[in-house]
Amino acid sequence: MFPKTPYSELLYGMDPIGRPNNWSVIVLCALLLLFTLLLTSFRNKLYLTLRALYSQRFYTQLLREGKIMHERVAIFTLLFDLMTLSFGALVCMERFTPKVVEAFSYIGMYGITLAVMTVLFLLKMLVNHIYTHLFDHPKEYNALYLYKFIFLTNVSFILFPFLIAAQFSGQFAVLYAYIPVFLVDFGLYLYKLLKINPQKINLFHFFVYFCTLEILPYILLGKLVSMY
Repeated sequence: MFPKTPYSELLYGMDPIGRPNNWSVIVLCALLLLFTLLLTSFRNKLYLTLRALYSQRFYTQLLREGKIMHERVAIFTLLFDLMTLSFGALVCMERFTPKVVEAFSYIGMYGITLAVMTVLFLLKMLVNHIYTHLFDHPKEYNALYLYKFIFLTNVSFILFPFLIAAQFSGQFAVLYAYIPVFLVDFGLYLYKLLKINPQKINLFHFFVYFCTLEILPYILLGKLVSMY
């Protein structure tokens, strides 16, 4: 006789995640509210930001529109970015390390994840500032900062519908379809950084900087969470 298979696994496949709880619905509603605010209030700047990673023309136009990082649109967009990426990280932890989420409660773990993401972003900006001055690239700081903002915005806005689909279908496998999109955007982001000032950039220094700043922190965090 075959073992009985729970109806939920038959319905949602062999890689299910928890059904939406009250807190996950609240977080998604807050993100949807922010998303709507950005679309209605900052449509033009948001459109340019989302296209700037893929087209130099839109990047140049974004620069001509003014210093976007000093405008309100940047604050609301960064908030949406960090909240979305934090929620994505929480969904992954709920799937692979549920004991960590249970130890701190769902909303508590989301708050911790959001705080960690925010601190990491601020530290990266600080390291960018130190790197550009230490290796005599002060003029490249604004470009590094802007491309970081553009990259985060792209991956967050693309991730958002995947998170909604994964949560309300109960199927974590939906998020696997997001991985190729993320890798393409990450490759474009790296390419754009290398093009900022190719004559002055030392490839070894840049490689060490990029691996240390963009990859190592997440590997360490993943290792720390998996050890729980």
